Amino acid sequence: MQTYIRGSGKSLPERIISNKDIADKLGLDSDYIFELSGIRQRRWASPDDKTSDLAIASLKLALEDALLTSKDIDYLLFGTMTPDRFIPGSASAVQKNLELREIPCLDIRAACCNALYGMQIASALIKSGIARNVALCLSEIQSSWLEQSEQGGKISMLFGDGASSLIISSHPKKASIEILDILLSTDGKYIDDLGIRCPGSEFGLNIDEDFSNEADFKPQMNGRSVILQASKKITSACQQILTRNKVGIEEVRWMVPHQANSNLLDMIKKNLKFTGKDQTVISVIEDYGNTSSASMGIALDHLRRSNEIQTGEFILMPAFGTGFTWGAALCRAL
Repeated sequence: MQTYIRGSGKSLPERIISNKDIADKLGLDSDYIFELSGIRQRRWASPDDKTSDLAIASLKLALEDALLTSKDIDYLLFGTMTPDRFIPGSASAVQKNLELREIPCLDIRAACCNALYGMQIASALIKSGIARNVALCLSEIQSSWLEQSEQGGKISMLFGDGASSLIISSHPKKASIEILDILLSTDGKYIDDLGIRCPGSEFGLNIDEDFSNEADFKPQMNGRSVILQASKKITSACQQILTRNKVGIEEVRWMVPHQANSNLLDMIKKNLKFTGKDQTVISVIEDYGNTSSASMGIALDHLRRSNEIQTGEFILMPAFGTGFTWGAALCRAL
């Protein structure tokens, strides 16, 4: 049994934050931010917005695109690092507010690889006969976590808020995308090179009276380690999945990566020799920044709604995230 991306949708907050809007607070020049990341602006949610609100908006569009209703969904997956609440997961909020049936709802926390993990889980659920239509929501409100200071500048300049949703189904419709294969890997020895330590059972739930652990509640990134490992691991994952499916890189028409930063995307393109005249990397990072879990789905929805995909074209979808975890999906347009 094959599985298909039958529908997609995206939702972005209305508030646009340009590099100039944050440059002074971050102690960075606005042009430098663009040179370092390829980002000119990003969307930040309002204080009243919830992560599930953005997810619901994107899922409504994905259902409409898939020609399905909320009653057709058999299973809901929700990928996020910024949930509405610590407990329970945000999937239950989507189930309630969209009036889905009393179906299983599962949150996943694979960070920037949430789209790949969600697609793999959805495919497995469909192939096992548990579900026919799986909704995958990918949503982040990261702006409230960002440290707007010189100390946190090189992290905070990267991230935006947004959501995307995919409908993964056992039955395609016109313009669906077939999921051919997904490869995923993790190496936990880099666990401290990207992420947020607290709150949690290892480093505590509260800031100490002397603020000695305050940094553990803020995003931390070893930029050198991230860019080195990401470029190596993503290249390897793409090569592996192409080899085991007997597809050459020259046969791939589209690459739809997690939108980390433009320099990383350029490195991957160069490493894979993805430089053919008709080969295109889909990038929305200039306008939306790094929306983490949501970014791959946002980029894919952007491509699908461009109506430029032709039947039979291969789509390569790589990602890299905290953990470190990484992988790639190989798909084909119907």
